[in-house]
Amino acid sequence: MAPRFSLVIPAYNEAMLLPRLLDSVDDAKGRYVGADSIEVLVVDNCSTDSTAEIAAARGCRLVREGKRVIAAARNCGSREALGTVLAFTDADAMIHPETFNAIDRTLATGKYVAGATGVRLERMSPGIAAAYMIMVPMVWVTGMDTGVVFCRREDFMTVGGYNEKRIFA
Repeated sequence: MAPRFSLVIPAYNEAMLLPRLLDSVDDAKGRYVGADSIEVLVVDNCSTDSTAEIAAARGCRLVREGKRVIAAARNCGSREALGTVLAFTDADAMIHPETFNAIDRTLATGKYVAGATGVRLERMSPGIAAAYMIMVPMVWVTGMDTGVVFCRREDFMTVGGYNEKRIFA
């Protein structure tokens, strides 16, 4: 039986931060009613550090993508994913313990085909505040997503996935 969720994590030289993310994913999986119906795919995007080894040791499905564009890594992971719901997050992030439950509740309403959980800053400094003030209007104007981005697999495939011509976002 296919898992409910496929969490796709593109990663390039993320050996330092990936374990922290995977700890938060384990916590969220533990709080989800169907914890065994969540697969985690780490898409190694040409890392030269121990990112791939860490992912494999933590029980993630390891996928490799040679095109150094984050959209290509996300698309690669989505093609390998088995879940009916695709979720994407960055390797340097952490997810909330209720992430999978919240996504399930959101999709169950029938009002949404996709969404993003948003992010919360871990710390603040003048530089981070300045960057945040610059980024927030860009997010509003462009509709850029942040946090764990999710949608049904069939909808993702229908729209053709992420645009691989974009260097970021």
